[in-house]
Amino acid sequence: MRFERILDNGRLWAVMYDGESVNVLEKVFTQWNDYEWLRAFFTKHVEDLSSFFHITDIDRAVFDTVDDANELECLILDIDPDANLDELFRPLENTRLSEVLLGREKAKGLYHTHASWLRLYAIRLESGRYIITGGAI
Repeated sequence: MRFERILDNGRLWAVMYDGESVNVLEKVFTQWNDYEWLRAFFTKHVEDLSSFFHITDIDRAVFDTVDDANELECLILDIDPDANLDELFRPLENTRLSEVLLGREKAKGLYHTHASWLRLYAIRLESGRYIITGGAI
């Protein structure tokens, strides 16, 4: 495993696992923009989509995901060098009250029609410095 710099100032990195050709950030955004991959994913998980988000139309879920992924990708990749990454990444556990060394964090998508189901997961190295370890729907 190695780490690839995402932001030039060295505040955001992504894991690249051995044997992979791209880092985890590139991998999740590629999946989240792949209509066939998304259709297969939502077909397999249609019950979760229906019960948690009250959406039964797989095509709508696919298009919502692509829109949300594009917004999140722009937010991550076009982030201002002085932006506070601590506002983007939040503790993975919603009940955590204090900062911890190597804390597990998440960044959510921003979709406006319903709650976003996209998540980027990261480890907080110190205030404003993160390594993205993966993502999920």
